Formats: sequence, C-alpha cells, structure tokens
Amino acid sequence: MLRVIFIIMIIFIQSIYGQIDRSIEPRPKQDFSMTIPEIKRAELKNGLRILVVEHHELPIVQVTMLIRSGADADEIEKFGIANLTADMLDEGTKSKSALQIAEELDFLGTELTTYANYDATIGSMLTLKEHLYKSMNILADVFLNPTFPESEFIRLKNELLTDLSAKKTRPDIIATEIFYDKLYGYDHPYGKSTEGTEETVSKITVEDLKRFYSEYYVPNNASIIFVGDVTLNEAYELVYKYFNKWQRKDFIQHKLLVKNRENNIEIFLINKDGAPQSQIRIGNIGIERNNPDFYAVNILNQIIGASNGRLFLNLRESKGYTYGAYANFSMRKSPGPFMAYSGVKTEVTDSALIEFFYELNRIREELIDENEFNMYKLAVVQRLPRVMETPSQIASQIMAIELFNLPDNFFNTLIENYKKVTREDILKVARKYIHPESAVVVIVGDVEQIKSKVENLKLGYIILCDEKGNIKK
Repeated sequence: MLRVIFIIMIIFIQSIYGQIDRSIEPRPKQDFSMTIPEIKRAELKNGLRILVVEHHELPIVQVTMLIRSGADADEIEKFGIANLTADMLDEGTKSKSALQIAEELDFLGTELTTYANYDATIGSMLTLKEHLYKSMNILADVFLNPTFPESEFIRLKNELLTDLSAKKTRPDIIATEIFYDKLYGYDHPYGKSTEGTEETVSKITVEDLKRFYSEYYVPNNASIIFVGDVTLNEAYELVYKYFNKWQRKDFIQHKLLVKNRENNIEIFLINKDGAPQSQIRIGNIGIERNNPDFYAVNILNQIIGASNGRLFLNLRESKGYTYGAYANFSMRKSPGPFMAYSGVKTEVTDSALIEFFYELNRIREELIDENEFNMYKLAVVQRLPRVMETPSQIASQIMAIELFNLPDNFFNTLIENYKKVTREDILKVARKYIHPESAVVVIVGDVEQIKSKVENLKLGYIILCDEKGNIKK
C-alpha cells in the first residue's frame, strides 16, 4: 500500500512540474521600492543633534552615539589612539567599574559596543523599549564619565599588541597593510589600520586617551540616533535629561588631503619562504563617500569586484588560479582606496597579474555590453531592501547620512538614482577612479619563485620590502 501511495505522489509531482517550461529562465523582479520612514530631528543648545526614525514593529530601540572624529584625528606617531579610546569607554566610569557596567547591561539584556573607524567613533546600543530609560543612563555614563583606569588600559593595550603581533604571520593582512602604507604614505591616517601598529601602539599612554577624549568627545561634534519603538518627544526628553549639561567646546575638524601619484606602476615584493600562495593587492586612491559618482561607482564595483564580477569569473571560474578574486572601493570622508585583491597559487602569480591588469584596463576601455550591465545593476538594486530591515541596519544607514552630510531623503531616492546610471556612466567613472597605469602593487609570497617571472612582465619598477614594508637596500 505504501508503495502505491509513493507512486501516486511521484506522478502527482511530475504532473505539476510538467506544466513548467524549464527552458525559460525565470525573470527576476525588476520593480523595487524602498522607503525609510521620515527622519525627525532636534538639537540641544549645546549642539548635540538628535535623529529619530520610528519603527514600531517590535518593542526594541537601537541607539547610536556618533562622534564625528575617529582615526582621522589620530597622531601619526601614536596611531591607534582613537581605537583605544573607544575601547576604554566602558572600562570604568566615575560611579561604576567595568564589571558593574557589564553586569547592569547583562541584567537589562542590553547590548552595547563602542569602536572607532577612520571617520568616526560609534557607540551602538540595542535595548528593549521597557529598558530604554535605564539603558540610556548607562550609555550617558559611558560617554560622559569615563575614567580610563590605568589597569584596564594596560590590559587592553597588551591584548592589542598581542593581536597585532599575531597578524604579522598572516600574508593576507601583511599585503593589505603594506598596500595602504605604500598608497597613502606613512604620514597619512589612511596609510594604517585603525588599530595602529606595534610601533605606534607601544607609544600610547593613558594620558593620550584622556587628551583625545577631551578634544573630540564634545556635544557639538556628536549626534545621537534612535531607531525603533520610540518617538521624537520621548527621545528628546531622554537626551535632554542625560546630555543637557554636556559642555560644548571648539574642536579641530580634520580634512584629509591625498596626493596624486605619478603615472608609473610600483610593485612591492615581500618574501614568505615556501608560501603556497601569493597575496596580491593592486589599486589606487579612489573616491570619497559624499560624491555624485557614488551610484555609478557602486555598480562599477559590482561589475569588476563582486563574487560574480569580472575578476572572479576570470581568475577563478575561467583560469582556476584562485578560490576568489575581488575588488572594492572604500568610501570615506576623504577619498578611500580602490583595491583589487586575491590569493593565487604561487606558480601562476605572473599569469594572475596579467589577468588583473587585463580586467582593470578592459573596464576603462570598452563600453560594457547592455545585458551584462543590466544584470549587475539589477544585482545592486535587488540587495538594497535586505540591508534596511532591522532597526540596527536602518541606524547604520542614518549614521551615514549624518556623518557624510547626505540629504535626509538619500535612501528614499537611492533606487531611482541607481536606475539613472547608464553604461556610458560606468565607462566614465572607470576612467576616473581606476588607474592601472599608476597602480600600487603589493605581492606577499615566495620571492625566489616569483620575482623573475614578475620582472619579465615589465609592468613597472620592482621594490623588495620586509614584512613591515621597509624597503630593502
């Protein structure tokens, strides 16, 4: 009997699927819409900005404290101050120890993280609506009353130095950090990781953190963003209660300048004896976030650098040189890096370089096929709603609006602006922001096996460096 039932089910399923013409590829949905609720704003007299997006589906609230200074304000010789300052905020206040802060957050079920990137310092807090009042008390205490206890500073600094030392064994990290250094130079903040280096972090004292905090953690350099089950009136009352006495003061606004490179390719080789792979980084200084070319560059990035992009399809799918090849434009307050990258088999290092430069030149020289262009543009548009679903995701996008001085309706017009991008726009921005003729190339691998092959390509001047990027004589 069971066999009869099974056969009947198979016949039934086949009859259903038999009605589908599998020779016709399913058409992806073309029409998308994405709307963020209105951004409501207020401001305290001390200059602290308040932004609220109501999102009442769940009884939770995402609160983001944004200090509009990060590693861009660091001292070059002590790079990493912004990062350590952010890490130390919840390590003790005038009224609570680090343990007490952690226990209170755990009791409330509230998540709080603090960190710094190149452009800003961020405190991100997710809490239940019923615990918003108590959670805001902790957030305010952490940002207004940190004491930077020496014992906690020494512990965090030593942990960071251990992490930085461990990273020196990873060819992928070595390649990326030397790429940034050679692209921007030693004296530019973008030339280093936000964590700093062993040399710079070892020089940092707790007094440096206190000075950085005093200079940049001021209300007129800050915004506080609420997304979730909260109204503007509720948010304003909370912010007024906890932050009204925060004293405004003058601070330095850093505008980072970048230098144009000469039209020649420099290839930096760093040795890793016996390495089975060569870590390759190729690129140039790219584009700032607040730039009208943002939309076209994002589609360009999809074409050249995504997991179904030209580099991936060429170096992995076609040639089999690597598990993956990608590229990315990092957009910041000032022009960030454009970097194409991969880890390839040692024996095909030179062949991989040929394909990298082939694709980087092709996107600048040839108008992209219309069907290919439409596929990549649609891929960019399709993923947009997925990054705007939760309060935390929405808060991240609102933070970008505030940090990069974008219009409040930026995300509500995003899809429309992507749709306006043409194939000709892609060719234009590729020529404007991708420069293989003056690229910085960094390769970490077995130099004995790859050097002569790379030299034979005659791409550019080859420079040997140690694992810190110091040029060998």
